[in-house]
Amino acid sequence: MLLVFVAAIVASEVASTPAELPDVAMGWALLFHLERAAALLGVIGIVLLIGWRAIQGEFPVKFGNVEYAKEAAAEAEQGAEEQEHRIRVLEVLAGIREPTELDTDQ
Repeated sequence: MLLVFVAAIVASEVASTPAELPDVAMGWALLFHLERAAALLGVIGIVLLIGWRAIQGEFPVKFGNVEYAKEAAAEAEQGAEEQEHRIRVLEVLAGIREPTELDTDQ
């Protein structure tokens, strides 16, 4: 990882520095190159992570906040179980079910 970061700094240096540095670099060319390399490293890391999981057969279902189908299914299942429990509690409160049926109906 360090080697990739150093390579990104070298690539940033080769690409040269703009005539007017962005404010985030605070007028310091070295800081500009470090920030550019860090951004590049982050993008490379995300692409490699998505690629690695794709090789294993897990493709993202959403890219905004990268989400995978297995993770989404697990969250949906947990939410469905919680919702079922709430419905059973409401049925007991409405008198549709007996309180003893609350624990046995899973």
